[in-house]
Amino acid sequence: MFASNLQRLRKQKRLTQVEMAKILGVAKTTYASYEQNRRMPDNVIQNKIADYFNVTLDELHGRESKEQHSFKDAKTLMFADKEGWDDLTEEEQNKIWQELSDLADFYIEKEKRAKGEK
Repeated sequence: MFASNLQRLRKQKRLTQVEMAKILGVAKTTYASYEQNRRMPDNVIQNKIADYFNVTLDELHGRESKEQHSFKDAKTLMFADKEGWDDLTEEEQNKIWQELSDLADFYIEKEKRAKGEK
């Protein structure tokens, strides 16, 4: 779970493994081994990763937080009337939810910039 979450977070930021290795101060091969689930970073590096991506260690390791439970409730409410939603895999549903979240982040940033330019 850690390795796949790390890779997902890196790709969401559109970073390469080389860039992440530099950010964390480790060799590219060491970083690659984290994503390949061949090696687990020490606590200091795990904290750097969590801080960089603004996630908790629990989230990084795939443990559900109380907030995630409320997100599941929100997903249920938001998509309850969408025909075919329940036929999607959890991964497909999460991808849609993530895209909506990314879109919201985009518009929030756009509004912040627009207000700053006035």
